[in-house]
Amino acid sequence: MQIDKPRVSRWWQQREPRERWMLGLMTAAIAAFVLWYGLLTPLRKAADAAQARHEHATLALLQAELQLAQLRDLDRRDIAPPVDAAALKAAVLASADRAGLAVSREREHGGGFGIEADAATSQQLFAWLDDLRLQRGLAPSTLSVARSEGRLRVQAGFDIVR
Repeated sequence: MQIDKPRVSRWWQQREPRERWMLGLMTAAIAAFVLWYGLLTPLRKAADAAQARHEHATLALLQAELQLAQLRDLDRRDIAPPVDAAALKAAVLASADRAGLAVSREREHGGGFGIEADAATSQQLFAWLDDLRLQRGLAPSTLSVARSEGRLRVQAGFDIVR
């Protein structure tokens, strides 16, 4: 579409100064509205979203650095596992109790110790294994986990490290 400039100019000149001023003001108001809602608002929303993503990434980085420092600290710790059957049994049962793992049976075998839990959750199992590893320097020498009626049946054996 081509604008007929002389015709628009003539139309403009036919307006009273007060009308021209009012039309100019209305055009400026419409331009400001389009600029604000068409450009600045979406840019502000995009900047806010970018800021939120940046904060989330910064938090994730800090958490990863903290976890890395904790892992490095674990490497520096010298945790001595129990050396006799009684200490091993006490450590395993205390850890299970802290994790909320209900031990249904205990068994002793050749200088070692074993437990069974018939109704464990995955959270209890992992909390128990983490507590054993992080606090006691222990890990089961044998571990069997099976689903049973919507719960986990856990069998774990521990040997004395000499």
